[in-house]
Amino acid sequence: MASLDSVDRSIPNPFLALAAVIFGAGVLQIAHGLLSTLLPLQLNAAQASTVDIGLMATAFSGGFILGCLAVSRVIAAVGHIRVFAAFAALASAVTLAFAIAPEPLLWMAVRVVHGFATASLLTVAESWLNERTPSQQRGRVMAAYMVISKTAFAGGQLSLVLSDIGGLIFFMVASAAYSLSLIPVAMTRAPSPSVPKLRTLGLRRFYRVAPAAAVGCFAIGMMNASVINIGPLYGAQQSLTASEIAVLMAATQIGSLCLQWPLGWLSDRVDRRTVIVSAGSLVIVLSLAIAILGTRWPDALYVLFCLWGGVSLSIYAIFIAHANDFAGQDERVAMTSTLLLAWAVGSMIGPTAATFIMNAAGPDGLFYFVAAVALFMTAFVGYRMTRRAPRPVDERARFVNVPATSPQLPKLDPRAPARALGEASGSGDTEAPS
Repeated sequence: MASLDSVDRSIPNPFLALAAVIFGAGVLQIAHGLLSTLLPLQLNAAQASTVDIGLMATAFSGGFILGCLAVSRVIAAVGHIRVFAAFAALASAVTLAFAIAPEPLLWMAVRVVHGFATASLLTVAESWLNERTPSQQRGRVMAAYMVISKTAFAGGQLSLVLSDIGGLIFFMVASAAYSLSLIPVAMTRAPSPSVPKLRTLGLRRFYRVAPAAAVGCFAIGMMNASVINIGPLYGAQQSLTASEIAVLMAATQIGSLCLQWPLGWLSDRVDRRTVIVSAGSLVIVLSLAIAILGTRWPDALYVLFCLWGGVSLSIYAIFIAHANDFAGQDERVAMTSTLLLAWAVGSMIGPTAATFIMNAAGPDGLFYFVAAVALFMTAFVGYRMTRRAPRPVDERARFVNVPATSPQLPKLDPRAPARALGEASGSGDTEAPS
């Protein structure tokens, strides 16, 4: 029997490597959450127009999509560590560029770069996570990653209660967070994963397999990105303080953490579309309640935002589970990646569209817009329930909470086929949408 001294210490502990990557990604989310609330508040204080603030959110989503599509080629050229180091440095630098002046055109340009860097960093981190996770631990690792990411995102938002938002301190904090995220990843001794490749489905096949999920993820992107990015502006126009707005926005993430798993558990036992229609109906009611009660009963906003986030931010993963019920085993990774891109396109359109409604109807217009999108989504899913029977419960893959981060996370999903887990982070040719 080999003694303890004879153990090969050159082999990296996979769980230490996972902890390093998850910690690094969590630090990234602190910066992401902080900036998602800080930037619209600072632009509003500089008297930028409502539409300009929406366009800034659209710019981030556009950069995010470009990052998802292009980063694999960059990784293939220089490797994971160099890409993570380069884009962590880039994200840190562009965060400081926001401090130059609150100029909408400058911030839109910087936000495109910031979105590209964010998608690239998450793709690298999640490629590493996918490759280093033992197959029997994939569900637990994904759950831990989701909880830490959401908690860190909310923590970044809540950090705004600690100081006046008018200075440069929070830009320096976010910049430092991007730099610090590099340390655990750069110091890990784990070998670099294989180069990730983006697999997607052609548009016809994508819609044919799961039309409810295709339309639903697009609508969810419009709704959720609007509230996450324009919600701080809504709070400012309702005369809330920066600290109150920070708590309000963090409440949406806390609600999601509380309700995601109960809704997912329920969707495993009944027609998932029934859960989606019920949740969508609640989003309509809660959105209208926020629009109607926001000025009359401000204290109720914290509870309403928490409930709204708990329901609306949880629907995306149920749509993913619904699509996986009907996709073939070999299509599941590509389907989830394509649904992420549909979500991202919706997140480009939603914030700017919402700000046009706010210009016409005031701050409550944000939630009238969200209610209208939720009504469309709910009606479409209800219609689809009349066109196709649900998959029998014993034939479904179980619910897994897949957040909208990068196209690499679906490969960590324990529902993915076994050979996909062993591929080079999802090797396969990218199929251009037809």
